[in-house]
Amino acid sequence: MAANFDTDVLVVGAGPAGLSLATELTMRGVSVIVVEQNERVGVQPRAKTTNVRTMEHMRRWGLSKHLRNLSPIPPEVPRRVRFATSLFGGDIWLFDNSFCAARQRDDRFSENAEWIPQYVIEKVLLDHVSRQATVKLKHRFIDFTQDADGVTTNISDLDGGKTVTIRARYLVGADGGRSPVRAQLGIAMQGQSSIASFVTLILKVPGLNADPRLEPALMHWLVDPAAPCIVGPMDRDDTWFFNPSPKAGGPGDDAQVHNEIRHVLGDRYDYTVLAKDLWTAHRLLADRYGEGRVYLAGDACHLHSPFGGHGMNFGIGDAVDLGWKLAATLQGWGGPGLLDTYEIERKPVHQRVLDSATENLASLSGQFSAPELLEDSERGEAARQQAGRAVERSKTPEFRSLGLVLGYSYAGSPIVAREDKAPPQPDVVQLRPSGYPGERAPHAWLADDKSVYDLFGHGFTLLATAEAMPQELAAATAEAKRQGIPFAVANPDEPRLRALYGARFALIRPDQHIAWRGDSLDDFAVVLTMARGVTTKNEQRASPLERRHNA
Repeated sequence: MAANFDTDVLVVGAGPAGLSLATELTMRGVSVIVVEQNERVGVQPRAKTTNVRTMEHMRRWGLSKHLRNLSPIPPEVPRRVRFATSLFGGDIWLFDNSFCAARQRDDRFSENAEWIPQYVIEKVLLDHVSRQATVKLKHRFIDFTQDADGVTTNISDLDGGKTVTIRARYLVGADGGRSPVRAQLGIAMQGQSSIASFVTLILKVPGLNADPRLEPALMHWLVDPAAPCIVGPMDRDDTWFFNPSPKAGGPGDDAQVHNEIRHVLGDRYDYTVLAKDLWTAHRLLADRYGEGRVYLAGDACHLHSPFGGHGMNFGIGDAVDLGWKLAATLQGWGGPGLLDTYEIERKPVHQRVLDSATENLASLSGQFSAPELLEDSERGEAARQQAGRAVERSKTPEFRSLGLVLGYSYAGSPIVAREDKAPPQPDVVQLRPSGYPGERAPHAWLADDKSVYDLFGHGFTLLATAEAMPQELAAATAEAKRQGIPFAVANPDEPRLRALYGARFALIRPDQHIAWRGDSLDDFAVVLTMARGVTTKNEQRASPLERRHNA
């Protein structure tokens, strides 16, 4: 670190996106300071679904096992979402293994999703980052100036009452939906704001978890017309969340909400409100994801409905994409075009998430409720069957969204090789891994019970999916060393990989996405140059990378 810099990267915001960025950067040897205006403590009614892709990142960071041990949901509880008329029965439709959270091995990924409160995720990341970087809580961002070499940021020390100046090579605003960093950049959010207003309550309901009549699930979508809502376990010690369906005029007054809570509990339990959060769903995307040496991540550049559980998770995905590119640039092996690909790659992904989350918002518990659902009659049975079909049709993309969670692609990015064959069409529900450049690397479990991902290094990895000549791999390694790229070679004895990847070789990026695939390493120098952001888009089109691939 040069004497006139305090750190390589200053991160504003110690939520999941900011702490994940700090984790990714420090893993790669980059110095980081994180500032956060709050103390990040307490019961905050936020995200609960840590999806498959985020758990795969936690595995890379060495945190996945620790996180699972902190889940408030015992392993024996089925990872399902219930649509029902009551907490205690009246099932209409079940989504078993919702979010792929069941603790069972699956060839498609290395880690199952987990049900765990966001504040626990933040605490785990904060503890981890605090051992690797400087974290300043109760420090509020004021403003910044930037020049050709770095960014100078003024920070208010809320305890000491003084202004601190931090000089960094880069600044990242991971400072939430009302991002002051974004405001100073003059970047607007485009789309729909204030689509619907909600209230979330965190409740302590002693004895509810132990009730033998309780149907176990991650979430209960109750379609009782008297109290349509979403309710479920939030944390240990009988801590639950409660989301009443929004009313025409807003979330409803306190008396109405408490009447609904008592109705849902069947007047069987006393309860205490631990926290209350009024919030609004949006569908907003930033015009730009940064300017100069300043970037945005997480809610600072995309805001959408939480239905589907994508917000925190895709903010963590931003941190991974931006993190390895910042590290590569700072360490000198990333080309001049590398950081430009952050917005190029992530913005289409965010657009898909916004579209899906908004569709999920269109059908809440209240849309499926009807008085006849409660009838013990033929008409009631017919109504329940009809409602079940409607739930399956409209909510499958919300609870079975592996195609969205893992199937996003960076095809078309300047640092991803092109092929004559068009990339596969994305699907929200179905995951169809093909090995096409830009996709997340297809997963496989190996004979020794390792994930193929465990063979990937922190830099680029050349995956040989079939037998390779030692001189081929040696020449590729020598070329990576010549270009100064952190590089590893993986050549597992697993015959399925050739068909999964559609080629003898695949170049895996630091974020586990495919940069290139091919049957020959003759043009590997050009491949590496492109993948690290040196080759321009026009140069790439004229190169041997745009090859014919008929796999």
